[in-house]
Amino acid sequence: MGAAAFNAGCNVPIGPPRDRMIKAAKNSYVGSMRKLLDSGIDPNIADQSGWTPLMWAAAKDNVEIIRLLASRGGKIDARNLKGETALHIASRWSRIETVRFLLSAGARTEALDRLGWPPLMWAAMQGRTEVVRALAAGGANMEFKDSNGNTALMMAANRGRAETVKALLELGVSPFKTNSAGQTAADVAVSSGYQDLAALIRGEQPKKTAARKGRK
Repeated sequence: MGAAAFNAGCNVPIGPPRDRMIKAAKNSYVGSMRKLLDSGIDPNIADQSGWTPLMWAAAKDNVEIIRLLASRGGKIDARNLKGETALHIASRWSRIETVRFLLSAGARTEALDRLGWPPLMWAAMQGRTEVVRALAAGGANMEFKDSNGNTALMMAANRGRAETVKALLELGVSPFKTNSAGQTAADVAVSSGYQDLAALIRGEQPKKTAARKGRK
């Protein structure tokens, strides 16, 4: 067998239908995915964790595979066992091209996972600033509160995500809202040890550090 034929054969997933679909999604085997779909395999087939091929493609930022699956009936807003959609996964892992495609394809920005969080909360907590901006442009509710009254701004403040905090404030998110503990985002930042970030949220000018005496 020639080298070209051997290498081409390596890209053809083998095994049960579910395994073949997942492998093609993970590795961006577009031709193989098309053949699998043509053979009648359900595009929404899921693994033991409820992950569909489209979710795996989202995790890998394989937009071409996502586009193909969606065109063949792959559900953009399908959920895994944690209640996550592909948009949750892409937002948490900063797969920005996938986020943009999913939003353009009508993915629900307000879908809630098992924690009761939409994709925005994950993006803010993980400091995925460009994803936060994309979700805002896609119509996400930037003032969403979870069951504890926490906002995306509070989640970013809790983790010290300064650039994400700046972006949220620029997008008009209110720094004055309080959670169920009566804390503002600035209070959350202080409790997590981010004093400078708290000052930023309050709109205060950063304090200049006094020069040391006798410093050369």
